[in-house]
Amino acid sequence: MIVSRKCLALIVVSSLYVLFPNQLLSQEIIGNESLAIEYFNEKNYEKALPIFTQLINKSPGNAMYNYYYGVSLLKNNRFETAAKEALLNAAVDKTPSNSNFYLGNYFHALGNWSEAIDFYKRYDGSNKERRELEYDKYFNMCVKRINPFKVDKGDPKDIFVDTIKVPVAKPDEKNFPIPDSLRVEWFNFQINSQLTYHSIYDFRSEAAKILFTKAWIATGKNDSIVKNTDILRKAHEETHNVSTRIVLVQRIVDAEQQSYQLLRDRESYFEQARVKEAGYWEKTGADAMANFITEISEREKVRAEKLLNEKPKVEIPEAEVQVSKLADDSLAIDKQPVIEEYASDAKDNIVFKVQIGSFLNGKMTPAFKTRYAKLSKFRTIDKYSDSKKYVVYTIGNFTNYKDASLLKNQLILEGAKGSFLAAFKNGVRVPVTSIVKDIPAK
Repeated sequence: MIVSRKCLALIVVSSLYVLFPNQLLSQEIIGNESLAIEYFNEKNYEKALPIFTQLINKSPGNAMYNYYYGVSLLKNNRFETAAKEALLNAAVDKTPSNSNFYLGNYFHALGNWSEAIDFYKRYDGSNKERRELEYDKYFNMCVKRINPFKVDKGDPKDIFVDTIKVPVAKPDEKNFPIPDSLRVEWFNFQINSQLTYHSIYDFRSEAAKILFTKAWIATGKNDSIVKNTDILRKAHEETHNVSTRIVLVQRIVDAEQQSYQLLRDRESYFEQARVKEAGYWEKTGADAMANFITEISEREKVRAEKLLNEKPKVEIPEAEVQVSKLADDSLAIDKQPVIEEYASDAKDNIVFKVQIGSFLNGKMTPAFKTRYAKLSKFRTIDKYSDSKKYVVYTIGNFTNYKDASLLKNQLILEGAKGSFLAAFKNGVRVPVTSIVKDIPAK
């Protein structure tokens, strides 16, 4: 029987799909990706969009696909929630940095001015990139509340319908429990350039409160995984049994993957909570937000006065090792004496902060830049320059030694392993031991 070349080719291709489906699918994705990126770079967004839609449906967690897909939607005047979600996913992974610029475009087009300005300000591209994107033009128009975008409304039934075929879990706004630890926790969570929350009860949007709680829970789970992973690593170092070491390596790898996913989820939840809460205040108005800022400030004054009047005994069973992160990223260890309580004159203004890094002329190491970006999403980071031209980065502002110590321990668990306490007396930095004194031996 004679078989034509065309039929033979079809048989070979079919056989390859049966024998190597994953490899051929991977090649297909790579081919489609190259074509879609080519269209994107040529600014042919109309042709790029359907291909990126297919790609993101196959790989919804791919940060670059999210970026290309979100921008392609905007360039087609489709300011849908899918565009926002895709660009937020890209921004969380910093892929690339101008995701924030396009998020600014998204909110700008919808007339959400404060959110748009907030994201425009987050964009940190080079001068060349800013010129190419016409950053100044869009930012100035947004400040003046001029909307240059044409929003394609299309069919009213289809507007703002996500095109990513991935079911989105909606928070249960009625039955989602708030952990007891979060109910009493004090934190710094920046909503916009004017408003910072310190308590879970500050949230006005129920959905934002739940998203923040999910981020908090993810943080706790990650802390537990990090502790268990350290135990596994120690066990791996101490055992010489080959089969046991292999099992431990696999468990360590699995734990690291879980930790990475939890941190990604946490950042995504934080960002979504921030956007939803900022949206609430945009609708409520500037006057209402100003009144709420005053309310928060009054509450914090009461809290500060209460902490100032408290002088609890702080028990530290072992000598505390303070680790200072230097500009060359090396570690200097400074052992502190056993400390049980602090005492100061009422007229003195004593403040404790947690130092997370110091760098000559502010030249941060790549590792610290990554850590700074993660911590600044959730906490306010202060900085000052000392007499030796080091830029010092600190978190917190406590009159209570115990509260400062708890924050330091939390930051170490979050990855800022070089964190240690710094003390300031009347605005001048002094050794912690000059404020915190030893209890004489009985």
